[in-house]
Amino acid sequence: MTITDPNPTTATALEPVAVDLYRDIHKGIRAELFAATESAGRLDPVDRAGRADLAHRVDDIVELLVSHAHHEDEHIQPALEQHLPARAEQIAADHERIDGRLEVLVELARTTDGDPRLRVHQLYLELASFTAAYLEHQDLEERIVMPALEGAVGIDACLAMNQAVVGSIPPEEMARSLALMLPAMNIDDRSELLGGMQAGAPAEVFEQVWGLTRSVLTADDVAGLAHRLGRS
Repeated sequence: MTITDPNPTTATALEPVAVDLYRDIHKGIRAELFAATESAGRLDPVDRAGRADLAHRVDDIVELLVSHAHHEDEHIQPALEQHLPARAEQIAADHERIDGRLEVLVELARTTDGDPRLRVHQLYLELASFTAAYLEHQDLEERIVMPALEGAVGIDACLAMNQAVVGSIPPEEMARSLALMLPAMNIDDRSELLGGMQAGAPAEVFEQVWGLTRSVLTADDVAGLAHRLGRS
């Protein structure tokens, strides 16, 4: 993975942006990678059903990451290639390396040969190592690429890219992504995301989204969000 500074002594200052193409989905991805890694660390190696469940979870994560990279490559990468070619090259190289590691994760999760304890521990370590590398990739996109991209193309172009990404996601995939994203987001993130949907989507569509939101958040989180959205 590309690392902008392998030995930082101070945190890289975060330049605020009006449109963040990465923040919300990245929060969901981080939460799911952390949860899967923790699950692998706790798993009883002789629990066949538990190992099968973890393999399915790894499959789902891989599907999510492949789809996420595809949306970036289709709707964001062309702008990077035109305006920030060096960053575009970094992102493309990262995506290629990520694809290779995803194949390893799937193979480890699905294998049934050898000592179960060793296999589960190997999968745990690979999930932890992959997560560490993927976090570096996300950090590059959020702290370096996103401010540079908005500075190069402007807010309206970033809004158009965001709309293109959202518009290209099938409803079932969007529901799965929201189920991961919303619990990982803070109330400001949720209010901004759902407030935009409430204002722009048909009422019946938003009610479906609101039902999903209520199913994945705590009662207190739902109450706070409802107040922000004027639903209380």
